[in-house]
Amino acid sequence: MKQKWSRRKFIEIGSKSIVFGVATLIFSKWLPFAKAKIPDVKKKTIVVPIPNKVLVAYESQFGSTAEVAEVIGQVLSEGGSHVCIKKMKDVTDLDGYSRVVIGSAIQYDKWMPEARKFVMTHQKALAQIDVSCFLVCLVLSKGTAKSIKKSKGYALKISELVPSVPADSIGQFAGVLDYSKMSFGQRLAAKAMFAIIGVKEGDYRDWKAIRDWAGGLF
Repeated sequence: MKQKWSRRKFIEIGSKSIVFGVATLIFSKWLPFAKAKIPDVKKKTIVVPIPNKVLVAYESQFGSTAEVAEVIGQVLSEGGSHVCIKKMKDVTDLDGYSRVVIGSAIQYDKWMPEARKFVMTHQKALAQIDVSCFLVCLVLSKGTAKSIKKSKGYALKISELVPSVPADSIGQFAGVLDYSKMSFGQRLAAKAMFAIIGVKEGDYRDWKAIRDWAGGLF
């Protein structure tokens, strides 16, 4: 026997079917978006250099260049700069610095390997800020035209190390010859070498020249 539906019942069932169909359609359209992986968008942090925040990065084998770096940092601090003085191996990044002063002793007619590596490693960051450099060498202890010319050759090598990192100034200072800080083998080699070029043991640093150079950086 066939069941007879009233008009009201027919409309009620039809309405439910329409609602179910619409819901199914919406769900089918939404499901792919729900399953899709939302990409992880990382915000890039932009570090703005802090005015007058200066890093003095140095490399020193026997301590002479470290003391020069300390005096340079002191002068810059007296001039109102916020100064950090670090050995190059302790520098992880250059974020926030507006200027970096890079210094090293001269060994075998060039900066120490650590100093050259420092510039190469951080060249991208250094190209965006002010850079000054200095060298410390015993050649300048003689104070002759020949020794000054040789020191200028060292400075030229530094300036050519990474062309994208131009130094606005390269300080050139005499250093210290102190055999007591050397190992036995180093002492023998150094005595033979400096006897040839005529440099005697002693402290040849000109602190006024060092302070004047540092004071002229700003």
